[in-house]
Amino acid sequence: MHVYRSANKTSLIILLFSLLFTQMAHASDNWLGVKDMSWIIENNTLRFQAKLHFTLSPDAQEALRSGIVLYWDSKVTVSEAKFFSLWNRTITKYYERYSLSYNTLFNDYRVKNDVTSGYRSFSSLVDAFDYLENQHYELALLPNSYNAKCVVIDFDMRFDTESLPIPLRPIAYFSTNWNLSTNARLKCE
Repeated sequence: MHVYRSANKTSLIILLFSLLFTQMAHASDNWLGVKDMSWIIENNTLRFQAKLHFTLSPDAQEALRSGIVLYWDSKVTVSEAKFFSLWNRTITKYYERYSLSYNTLFNDYRVKNDVTSGYRSFSSLVDAFDYLENQHYELALLPNSYNAKCVVIDFDMRFDTESLPIPLRPIAYFSTNWNLSTNARLKCE
């Protein structure tokens, strides 16, 4: 009886490690990434553009088609680099929240900007991705901050796992199919 329990524990540990390494092998799946970022300062306004690579995993597509709304929090931080970018002085920050939903009645996808309360409807998921892939921001800068010698821009697009239904959250936290976030830094030249 004691040998049987020990064999069960050993097989359970081996199973858990194999699942862990299987998940780590798929961790390279990039469902969301930054292709390109650019910025320009004109008339005390920073115009920032980020081009993203936006796809959904099969699990996320299935959840979307079943009526679950997916949320992303987008954040742009502009800072002045000090001492090899270790202690940056924040100039301005900007936040936006996007939601992607599927409307079964009209068979279309809706992308909503929760900050401006504006939304757009798309006939296909590819069209909705095209809209989400091009992020444009206009940030007002402080009067004397645009003279900074080295401006660093941090772009962060985070998938809000907490907005998922409670039974789906543990799966989303531990599965790489729900790793729908990205971040990037544009350093000064």
